[in-house]
Amino acid sequence: MTLAIGLSLIIGLLLGLLGGGGSILTVPMLVYALNIDPKTAIVTSLVVVGTSSLIAIIPHARKNNVCWKSGFFFGLAGMLGAYGGGRLAGFFSGNVLMALFGLVALTTGLAMLHVG
Repeated sequence: MTLAIGLSLIIGLLLGLLGGGGSILTVPMLVYALNIDPKTAIVTSLVVVGTSSLIAIIPHARKNNVCWKSGFFFGLAGMLGAYGGGRLAGFFSGNVLMALFGLVALTTGLAMLHVG
């Protein structure tokens, strides 16, 4: 439990600092450090990242650093995508989902390195 709390604090810190990366960090932590089933970990990460994001937005909103219009539309599109992805996940095994997750993480990381 101590490991889970420590890793969660680090994930929360990075989420608040960088504004993203929650599920990229949370899903592997839940699966590999806490031995949670991949499908359960993916759903749990949605709750963890959503709750963390709600808390992390407070200081940014107070400084007027939030574009509410963009956030609303991206958030709405993200919720629709998450619903669709959740429905599709039922057709794949946990191992396939983790492989897809890794591929997305790798592709995103490489794209970020290329742009930077």
